[in-house]
Amino acid sequence: MFADRTFLMIAVMLIAAGLIYVTVTGFTVQGRDVQVYSRYTSFGEAHFYKSPWQHLISFVVFGVMVVLIHLGLMTKFHNLERRGAAMLVGYAGVAILFIALMYSLFVMHLAFR
Repeated sequence: MFADRTFLMIAVMLIAAGLIYVTVTGFTVQGRDVQVYSRYTSFGEAHFYKSPWQHLISFVVFGVMVVLIHLGLMTKFHNLERRGAAMLVGYAGVAILFIALMYSLFVMHLAFR
C-alpha cells in the first residue's frame, strides 16, 4: 500500500482536506447564549431551524468521520486489489469535504452574523 505513490498521495490529500475542513469549521463556531440558526432545509414550514450553538460542533465531528471512513474504505479496497475503487473513494471524500465546507460556512454565517 505504501509503495503505491498515487494511492498514498490521494490519502494525504484526503487527510489534508479533512484537516482544513476541521480547522476552518472548528474556529468558526462561537459560543452564544441564545439559540442560533443551525440547519437549513427546503422542506417544512420554516426553512431555517434554531438550536443551541453546541449543535454546530457536529459539523466538526462530521468532517472527522468522513476522513476516517473514507481512509478505511480506501485501505480495504486497496487490500482487495480494487485500486480504481480506492481512488474513487478518495476523490469522493475530498469532494464531500469541499461541499460540506461550503454548506457549513453558509450555516455558520447565518448562525453568527
